Amino acid sequence: NAAWLAATTHIVASFAMLVLLRRGLPGFPDEERLAYIASHRAAWIGGWMLWQVAAILLIGFYGVLALRFRGIASVVAMGVATAGLAIDFICETRYIGVLPELRGAAFAALDRELEVLIGYAANGLYTVALVLLVIAGWRQLPKAALALAVPVVVSGFALAAASLAHDARLEMITSAILFPLFTLLILVVGLWLRRSES
Repeated sequence: NAAWLAATTHIVASFAMLVLLRRGLPGFPDEERLAYIASHRAAWIGGWMLWQVAAILLIGFYGVLALRFRGIASVVAMGVATAGLAIDFICETRYIGVLPELRGAAFAALDRELEVLIGYAANGLYTVALVLLVIAGWRQLPKAALALAVPVVVSGFALAAASLAHDARLEMITSAILFPLFTLLILVVGLWLRRSES
């Protein structure tokens, strides 16, 4: 169930990123972004809240794997992922409640800070946690999951690098690769968990 919930919320949140949030994110002029956020406030809030739910359910999914694999790598993975969740949650809350009220240099400064914290720090920590869980469970995980983990990890680190470099185009490309592959990985692992329990 943790896998299905995590996969479903990632699909919904990814769709929300394209439909509800995209015009308010880096890649568009600041004035256009602010105008979009002001005129679509409910969509802006709802889109970020969907990502917060997705992040919480991701930690639940990681927790299921950590309990199954056990060992120090799993414990460290959960600590790393939880740190990512804390950063994610705080930044998304600031996207909702603080960023729309700012203008000019203050808007640009906070926007850049949140871009780096979410894209580089939180996403990077989630990716490191996934690497640790794959290491912890590589003898148990199905080959399809291990094969999928490689491009997921590569695109996860690529997104982190793009966020650090403030490259909106590369962030969009790496996100378009990462989220569908990661969702597929969750589904593959979910099927494996269901089969192994029956």
